Order: sequence, then C-alpha cells, then structure tokens
Amino acid sequence: MVFFLRIQRSGDEPRFERVEASSFWLIASSALRSLDDVGIEVEGVRGRLVEFVEVDSVPSVRAEPGLPVHVATAAGEVGARFEPLLDGEGLVVGPYRIDVRIVDDGVAADAGGSEQERSEPRIRPVATVADLQASSDLGSWFDALMALADRLDGIREVEELAHVVLEGVLESTGADRAFVLVETPGEEPREWFRSRQGGERPFGVSRSLVARVRREHGVVFVPESASDPSVSGLLSVRREGISSSLAVPLRALGANVGVLYADCIEAGSSLRAEDFQKAALLGRMFASAVGSRALVRSVLEDGAELPPGLQSASPACRRLMENARLFAPTDYTILIRGETGAGKEVTARALHAISRRANGPFVPVNCAAIPAQLMESELFGHVKGSFTGADVDRAGFFVAADGGTLFLDEIGDMERELQAKMLRVLETKEVTPVGGTKARRVDVRILAATHRDLEAMVREDAFREDLYFRLRELELNIPALRERREDIARFAEAFAVEAARELSLQKPHLSAEFLQVLAEHPWRGNVRELRAAMRTAVLRAQGAPLEARHLELRQREAVVAEPAHEKNGAPVDGASGPGPVDGKTWKEELDERERAALKATLEQAGGNLTKAAMLFGLARTTYRERLIRHGLL
Repeated sequence: MVFFLRIQRSGDEPRFERVEASSFWLIASSALRSLDDVGIEVEGVRGRLVEFVEVDSVPSVRAEPGLPVHVATAAGEVGARFEPLLDGEGLVVGPYRIDVRIVDDGVAADAGGSEQERSEPRIRPVATVADLQASSDLGSWFDALMALADRLDGIREVEELAHVVLEGVLESTGADRAFVLVETPGEEPREWFRSRQGGERPFGVSRSLVARVRREHGVVFVPESASDPSVSGLLSVRREGISSSLAVPLRALGANVGVLYADCIEAGSSLRAEDFQKAALLGRMFASAVGSRALVRSVLEDGAELPPGLQSASPACRRLMENARLFAPTDYTILIRGETGAGKEVTARALHAISRRANGPFVPVNCAAIPAQLMESELFGHVKGSFTGADVDRAGFFVAADGGTLFLDEIGDMERELQAKMLRVLETKEVTPVGGTKARRVDVRILAATHRDLEAMVREDAFREDLYFRLRELELNIPALRERREDIARFAEAFAVEAARELSLQKPHLSAEFLQVLAEHPWRGNVRELRAAMRTAVLRAQGAPLEARHLELRQREAVVAEPAHEKNGAPVDGASGPGPVDGKTWKEELDERERAALKATLEQAGGNLTKAAMLFGLARTTYRERLIRHGLL
C-alpha cells in the first residue's frame, strides 16, 4: 500500500508526501532514532506525534500519549488507540492539517502522468474541526447534534438509543433511510430501521455493505452507486434502487458492537462527505452510550457471582473486584501487577471467564521460563526449515489464542529486541512466523502481568516506553496476602481440601490455633507460599486435625520497607526488638510502620508522588493506593 498525504500548516502552502510503508510516524527529525522508524518530518515539534497504519485498506491513526499539541478529527479527539481515519475526516495536529488517502501499490505504480502528478495525487481538503467552526452549515446541524447528545445521556435502554440516533441521521443528513445493528456481548444481535416514508417499517438494507463493515472493521462511503463498480453490481443495490450509501462500524469497550448504515433511494439524491461526517459522529456518540451502559450494568448487576479468583472478604480487594467487573467486558489490554505468588495468573483466568471471550481459548505464556532464542518462535510461530530443528510448521501462541485471551506472565523479563516485535503485533493484530513472509491476522485480547517495576525499567531503557503504554491501557493491582488477611482462612480451607484430595485423605479440620498462626505469618511468598504450607501441613497431619505443629514456616520477617532505626543517635520506639510493643498485634505494628514510612517519603519528596513512590520502592499507582488506605491522601 501507498499512503498519499496533503500536509498544510496554517498560513503556508500545502505540501504532498508519498509513503510506501505499512506504517509511519508524523515526527520531528530528532526523533528518527532507529531504522525501524519511517517518518514524515514536520517543523516546530518535538518527538513523535501521530502514527499512521493501514488496516484493511483503511488508514488508522493514534496519537502518542502526553502530547503538548492538540490532535483531533471532526469526530473528536484522537487517543492512544488506533482508530480508523474515516473518509471525509481531516486530521488536525497542532498547527497542521493532514488529509490522507491509501492507494494499492499496483494502482500507484501504474498511474499515468508526470512524476509530480503521481506524487501529488488529487487529495481535496476535507472538513476539520476548524473548518466546521467556520462553516455556515454549522448552525443548521450543530444544535441538533448537541440536543441529540443530551437525549442520549438520559436514556438507559439500547432500543431508545437506537431510535434517537436513527432520527438524528435523518434529521442532519440527506439520507432517505437509516438502519442500526447492535451486537453486544451475551445478547442476540438486534436491528432497528427508520425511513422518511415508511417510519420504523423494515426495509431492504444492503447486507453486503453491512457485512463488509462487520468483517473488515472498515468504513463504506459510496456517493454514487452507479459510478462505483464495487457496489453497482450488488443485488441489494439494484433491487432497492440505492443511489448512495454509507456504513460505519460502532466501536465501544475496545470492540466492534455493531454497524450504522444509511442510504438514498430517491432518484438523483446522494450523500455528501459532510453527511458521512455527521453519520460517523452520530455513530461514535451512539456506540459510546451503548458501551457506557454495558459497563455500568456489569458493575451494578451483581447477580452473577464472580469467579473464585476474584472473590474476597477483604476491603483491600474491593477496588480490585470493582475494576475487574468493569474491565472484563472490554477488549483493552490489562496490566496485572502484584508481588510474586499474589495470584496474577488466577486473576487473569478469572477475567477471561467473565469476558465476552469466555468460550475462546485462554493461553498462558511465562516470558521468564522460555529461552530468549526460542521466544519469538513460541509466540509468533515458525515455518518448516526456518532454523535448525524446525522440522514442521508451528502456529505459535498468538494463533493458538485466536478468538480468546493470551496471558503474558512476567512480561518484564522479555528481551529488549523482542519487545519491538511484540509492539508491532499488538498494534497491527498480525503475526508473521519466523522464516515466513505472509502475515496472519489474529483476534486476541492481551493480559500481561509482572512483579517488576516497569517504570524504573523504562527509565533505565530496559523496557520500551511505547510497549509499556500499550500494555498498560488498564491496570489491576493485586494486594499482597498480608494486606488481605481476611482471606487467609478461606484460602487455607480450600488448599487443605485440595491437598487432602490429592493425597487421598479425609478433609482435615483447621484448629483455631492453626488459623491464628497463619493469620500472624507475613507471607512473603503470598498465596503461593500459603498453598505450599497447607500441602505440607496436610501431609504431616495424615488426616488428623491441623495444628500449629504441622506447619513448617519461615521465620517471620518485617514486610514493609524498614524505616530508619535511629533518630539523632537514639532508637525509634518500636523499631527494634523481637516484636510489637504496648500489647499491639503484629498487624497493628506493621500498619503503623508502613504509615510512618509512607508519610516520611511523601514529605521528603515534597508531595511529588512519583518521586515519593521511588523512595518508598513501589510503583506510583500502588504507592498512591497505600496513601489512600492510610488516610494520607
């Protein structure tokens, strides 16, 4: 594919660029740091701004997070996720306006005319946010769209939303008919119709165009059916007398949830680029409303019990459970953080179980357990003969997880060189096997986990910053077991039953003394350490009630970063000695020490959370949660 761009800075003449690449950046010259970067340089900016990529012959764009310049289309802000740049949408990047078209390589190569004509294709300026603000047409439909947005905000049922958006399409565009298809997880597809002459009576939609949008996740805009050979021969177009049509995908929760379609059937009538813009904007508003209600419903409707991996009686886990309900229905990448043994894979499996991909495969990959030289082949597959020992073709983990979830455990241990390839796969949703030339598209939801400080690794250039942000679209933090002691007895009971079944012993009784010892232990190894301890105890008890003597635990250790033991040469009260003082429990003593350490680091950093978190030795998000729990923020 070949990208053709028209780039115009405010007050300057436009310039045209031709790019033969699957993706490229709008970028400052100083940011072209590696051979992997293909960039169009612009003046007056720093770093990388916007990435363009071709997806099913449709240009898609995303903005680099944290940009100081405004990046938007007529339909809204451009974020860190790739979204189609719909036909008729101009892209505004600070003082620049960019119009883009994609042409097939063969078409571009065979184009006649001079070299200048081939490198400066007929790209007409299209409407941008600034154009719309200055347009005389603005007043005729802006108020209607704002009123529509207010109506959507107050509606709770999808059927009502559909009626409102169909009315909006007919009121603000030249379309004669409009149709919306909604496919939300766990529900049957639903359809609604609206036409100027027939009201809500169903009509003959061009199912071929709707299917194309559903299949390719792209857009369709046909100003004149008679002059477009790709649609003029379609049976539905001829039968219904469709003279012009458009269809746009509805995206919410990181996934496609339907299609908005509109057409003209009156003789001589057609849809304009402005009509396409308005329909695209209405579609995004509608999809956002549908998605918001699905998320709210997933949080409020607690009738369905959470999987065991997400159940807890601990206040420390309340936010984890709420976020899990909120995040699971989406297709966004989730970074799961927690100490070793805290239950990151269990949480990932639970998220998969309550996601729309629950019927698909769950494929776990431990990035730390696979040798670096084999990791690329394991993830992306290989073709026969690509290297010594490659006797047969291998599909790889990404293909194995197609339609489901891929869990990348210990992502922080992935080699730097492989991180760039991983980023490319996450962005393009395509994998190319080692030794192969043909890419395969995959539909995979990524869950990643680590116990390492990725922020520190980014600062040390040990982990790619762009991959870090791509993996951390959403984040879940799993509290350590010592922070959720209310769950220890429940876990212990479950592990005891599991061990007894494995050893063919009767279910053991857990004595009060036994549970007390478990509650007071610091559990540096978290849930994994508790499980191992219960197996040992059940084995030693041989069916008898479990007592403290059956446990083999490591010596208790302090579980938070130790505060200074001396102040002005004198010991700090409670900072030394074999245990808690003044009759306090270990938990009370440790909570006080943690609170003191949190307060000291926050004061030392002058209130800067990022710096304070570094001093304390935690990720910023985890440190902030600790501050809130102790009432310091």
